[in-house]
Amino acid sequence: MATRPARATRWTPAVIPVGMLLMLLGAWVFFAPLVGPYFHYGFFTSHTWAFGNGDNWKLLMLPGIAIAVGGLLLTMPSRGLGSLAAALSFAGGAWLLVGPSLYPALGMHAVHPLPHSAWMTALLWIGCFYGVGGLTMYLTGNAHGLLARRPVVEDMPVIHETPVERSERTVVNS
Repeated sequence: MATRPARATRWTPAVIPVGMLLMLLGAWVFFAPLVGPYFHYGFFTSHTWAFGNGDNWKLLMLPGIAIAVGGLLLTMPSRGLGSLAAALSFAGGAWLLVGPSLYPALGMHAVHPLPHSAWMTALLWIGCFYGVGGLTMYLTGNAHGLLARRPVVEDMPVIHETPVERSERTVVNS
């Protein structure tokens, strides 16, 4: 009677869709402040492709890069990179959630969007920070769960039986 070897798996292909969604969210966070002003969706500036704006870099673009790179690394079948990738995306999502609140405490100015209607201002906060940050945190939590070690609790015996023995057992059980 043979036994299966006990082993802990770390990376699973089931994490690939999560990684791809995180790449899309990271791209959204990175490009929204650059192309958003085309659609009156600017947060800090009404100028398109404003790479020089420090607020965009500190609050949106760097977390977007972290989320996208973490998502990319999640799609690669490497045991060591999986947890690092999820942690990197987690950090980007966490910064999107707490960054606007901590920004004034770090000696920067208070974060205020450009003047818009009340609904558009709410959409800006959700689409640039809180909604995307919350979704990122949810997806990285799923990725951490998928990457958790799943040890085999006990070795299950592998029974090699012939088709005749299997059919006899079915007849006896019926």
